[in-house]
Amino acid sequence: MMQRDYYQTLGVGRHASQADIRAAYIRLARRHHPDGGSEGAALLLPGRLRDIQQAYRSLSNAEERRRHDTLLDEAERHHRVRQQAVQRRLSRYDRRHPRPRLYRSVTRPSWRSLVMMGVGLAIVARVSLTLIG
Repeated sequence: MMQRDYYQTLGVGRHASQADIRAAYIRLARRHHPDGGSEGAALLLPGRLRDIQQAYRSLSNAEERRRHDTLLDEAERHHRVRQQAVQRRLSRYDRRHPRPRLYRSVTRPSWRSLVMMGVGLAIVARVSLTLIG
């Protein structure tokens, strides 16, 4: 089961102080409390206040916050491992099934080849003029 990120629930960073966490909790609790002034937020998201309270309870206790941080670190590590496995599978698929080339790659001529073509054309023109004239 995916661990909920309480920092994201409260809208604070991972290295937020206790004062920042408390200020975010108070701001969100006022906004989402059913007895508050704006009933729209409370009616649209009835379980949001419960989530906010759970996040504050967990992050205000030092031991629970440390446990939550380790669980988040493990979840991030697990996610990275899964992403690497997917990337390996995709790279194997790409080697077995190369993408078709839609056009030929045209190389631009170098300046040396352009100069040589110009010199060659000048010589051909001079020779042809001397033979005709």
